[in-house]
Amino acid sequence: MRSKRRLRELMANKGTLPQETLTDILSRLPIKSLTRFQSVSKPFSALINSPAFISAHLRRSSRHSSFFFRHFNNPSGSNFSFFLNNNQISDVEVPLLGCLIRFPKIVGSCNGLVCLDISSCYARGFVLWNIARKQYSCLPSPRISDSRRPFWMVSTGFGFDRKKNDYKVVRIVSFGCEKDESPVVMAEVFSWRTFCWRVIEASIGACAIHEGQNGVVVNGGLHWLSNSAGKSGIQKFIVSFDLDTEEFRKIPIPDFPAGICVKIMGFKGSLALAFYPAKEVDVHSRHGRPGVADWIEFCVWDECDGADGKCWTKLNSIQLTTVGYPVGVANETGLIIKKLMEGQGAQFILFDPSNQYYRGMHICDASYSCDVHSYVESLVPVSGGGHDQVIEEEPSEG
Repeated sequence: MRSKRRLRELMANKGTLPQETLTDILSRLPIKSLTRFQSVSKPFSALINSPAFISAHLRRSSRHSSFFFRHFNNPSGSNFSFFLNNNQISDVEVPLLGCLIRFPKIVGSCNGLVCLDISSCYARGFVLWNIARKQYSCLPSPRISDSRRPFWMVSTGFGFDRKKNDYKVVRIVSFGCEKDESPVVMAEVFSWRTFCWRVIEASIGACAIHEGQNGVVVNGGLHWLSNSAGKSGIQKFIVSFDLDTEEFRKIPIPDFPAGICVKIMGFKGSLALAFYPAKEVDVHSRHGRPGVADWIEFCVWDECDGADGKCWTKLNSIQLTTVGYPVGVANETGLIIKKLMEGQGAQFILFDPSNQYYRGMHICDASYSCDVHSYVESLVPVSGGGHDQVIEEEPSEG
């Protein structure tokens, strides 16, 4: 009732209200109310779909982010679901699900756009999805194929290029090779603005990005854990991709012994790492899960007098009262950790490495595994540059 009354008031005063005032009022409203406004007034529709208004609305909604997660609740990997947690947990219906061979993977979530990998393997198909607007767009097929050489591993990432106001999907392909050959690595980028893929130079040498990783967005770049074999043995490092310049570089990481897992995260604008022991422990069942620990240690890539002008600085560590493992990052302010409580299911905590503060958080019901991403409602369209590739989801029954 309140939104309907506000709509009538705005409609009655739209000719007398200054544009700035009208924009300020409308930018405070949820997507659902704005969708109603678009259907009753062409001037309102033009305003709400303008780039300036979309940016203004995003600035406000970003203060109230939530979580979007994919989870399954048995070891075989079946019974997948998508959920949103915005003060309350709600199930999210996946577009195209009936046509897919495999339940989609989340490549990334940025400014209200969610990028899904909908292919059965090797990241061959993608969808951009705005859950709040109930719109999605199927991306054209990537250009790099296995027609000449077989794929070995494929890694992906999704992020926002602030300088060009462009959303980009990155696909890095490592090809299979013989024992005496070095791995061949190629990369391509999809641009939301041009709605096409471009093959780019992958100047990262012979390396292997760990399969199954999605790039972690930190300070305008995507980051993946990687390693290469040399005369001095296996070298481990981070592959970083600048979303603006579209250039790759390698970032060294601290030496760590075998049996230690590493997770990349963004922390308050800086690149950070979480180290934890890779114990094969699961207190719920006899199925081992890699990367379950009772302590986690953090370090950050920070300014110093090193060769690069930066070096890894230790922050803090957390000692868990039971085993657990990291599942995601909350808006670069902390690490989301899933603790396994014997006989009590699972508990999620949010840990801030800078002050060792942590609090419990309810993300989803206990499940075998989950993949957590920060999410914010927005009006950002699923297709930029005026490309007619937008598909409206069918309204759900009831």
